[in-house]
Amino acid sequence: MTRVVRGFGWLLVVSGVVVLLYVVYLLWFTGLETERAQRELAETWSLTVPDGPVAGGQPDDPPDRVEEDEDEEDEEVALGDAFAALWFERDGERIVDDEVLFVVSGATLQLLRSGPGHYPLSDRPGGAGNLAIAGHRTTYGAPFWSLDVLTEGDTIHVVDRRGREWVYAYREQRIVAPTDVWVLGADPLGSGAPTITLTTCHPRGSAAQRLIVWGELLGDPIESTARGTTPQEIAGRVEG
Repeated sequence: MTRVVRGFGWLLVVSGVVVLLYVVYLLWFTGLETERAQRELAETWSLTVPDGPVAGGQPDDPPDRVEEDEDEEDEEVALGDAFAALWFERDGERIVDDEVLFVVSGATLQLLRSGPGHYPLSDRPGGAGNLAIAGHRTTYGAPFWSLDVLTEGDTIHVVDRRGREWVYAYREQRIVAPTDVWVLGADPLGSGAPTITLTTCHPRGSAAQRLIVWGELLGDPIESTARGTTPQEIAGRVEG
């Protein structure tokens, strides 16, 4: 009987160590993987957008905004390539993350290991519809760990591959079910204004629900070719 109890005790110890190592892997090593991917995206971004933001840059040196050429066609961005740069501000200071976050094209679980990901059928930065971006909240660098700190007066900054900076004013946040794909629609707030939608898991460490943050574009919108896309079509492109 003593041997059985001792054996069971060692089993619990070993199980605890395995669980602990797994947690360390999820929180530490996945973060290193994302950090490396973000550095690579920053390098390619600097070649694509020479005057764009640099990872680790200061809050007071955002890229200059340029005028839109309405005759210019949208650029096709390959899945996994740098789609945009993203950061958040409150009273001129960065919040949520101290670094510029490079957004990849695509929002599959695999692609989100590199950083936040653009839902492929949602709008482009500055478009007249809904620009939707997903990000991890606990693993792979946890870019949206503190997404819930956003409040009225905060701004969401997005720079596209042409170096244009688009600023969105924070509007609201909600907790929804994973099946509530209406949040990815062309006008999820029903305001008629160009919108950005940020999605992440809720609560931290669980995928039971989704935290959704919305912002509305400050400035003139651009006509969008993705405005009529349904939320179901967008969500169908995302794994998990």
